[in-house]
Amino acid sequence: MRQSEGTFTASDGLTIFHQAWQPNGDPTAVVLLFHGLGEHSGRYGHVAAALVERGCAVHALDHRGHGRSEGKRVFVKDYAEFQRDLVHFRTLVEEQHPGLPLFVLGHSMGGNLAMGHVLDHQAGVRGLALSGAALAVTPDVSPALQKVAGVLAKVAPGLRPQGLDANGVSRDPAVVQAYLSDPLVYSGKVSAGLAGALFGAIDRFPARFAELRLPLLIMHGTADRLVPVSGSRALEAGATNATVTSHYYEGLFHEIFNEPERQQVIDDLLAWLDGVLGQ
Repeated sequence: MRQSEGTFTASDGLTIFHQAWQPNGDPTAVVLLFHGLGEHSGRYGHVAAALVERGCAVHALDHRGHGRSEGKRVFVKDYAEFQRDLVHFRTLVEEQHPGLPLFVLGHSMGGNLAMGHVLDHQAGVRGLALSGAALAVTPDVSPALQKVAGVLAKVAPGLRPQGLDANGVSRDPAVVQAYLSDPLVYSGKVSAGLAGALFGAIDRFPARFAELRLPLLIMHGTADRLVPVSGSRALEAGATNATVTSHYYEGLFHEIFNEPERQQVIDDLLAWLDGVLGQ
């Protein structure tokens, strides 16, 4: 396996970090991997290794304000800032792998961003895979707070009204401890700008689910306390023109790729990829 790192300059001048894991030989497919809120692409090395063994080239970026990318931590002024970065990144990757089947894999916030990207740029995407995608708002965020976050996102996007509970990441204490001690993980409060951007996307998406016309893999732990499984089930019901495969893992927490049952989750991802490529 070959691993490489690089950067690109975003449209507003920020330096965005990205990395890749690739087979020693020629890859048979490409996977764009989008990480979740507060974390970074380096936490997906084991997932990338499994995909590389399958023959895929895996490319992942650290979203702006995350990991080794520049930007105020866990902050955006609007959703379009994220999306412009993804378009730029995808263009760079496609130039490196012309003609290869392209898959998009997103976890949590990265699943939300993947959905936003694919809805607007579906042409050329062979399949979309989502892990615990942020497609619904947790019950502890009241409708009033959602509305306030939307207003604050416009007038005071830097305010930070709420954070995430790291104990909801995984049932494996070692994973939680590694998450908390990782200097590249931001575990503080989420900015109103970013929260408002995600809440707005969550509101807009359901009316567009039927636009998806590609193989879709939905994966979610039923005991996820950070992102409601209801969002994934609504996508499954609404994506009437997609070829949907879904796996709801009983009792698993939010980061299904970091749960004790992670190998089953990875095996399901690889089996789906094999099925799509074999069609």
